[in-house]
Amino acid sequence: MKVAATLRACVMDTVQLPLPEQPPLQPANVYPDAAEALSVTDVPAAYEAEQALPQLIPAGALVTVPLPVRETLSV
Repeated sequence: MKVAATLRACVMDTVQLPLPEQPPLQPANVYPDAAEALSVTDVPAAYEAEQALPQLIPAGALVTVPLPVRETLSV
């Protein structure tokens, strides 16, 4: 039988070096003085967009020619 002695530390400690730079202290938050607010919404007089105009399709162009053939089976 072969036996090998192994030494192991009971406590392991990890240290990060160098220490990271800490951010500067920030001023404390304070409530602003009382005030009044005004909200204004402007509605445009007309809506202008190239896509808003109707499409120019000649009359009768929406008819499928020849009509599709439907094959159905009823039992």
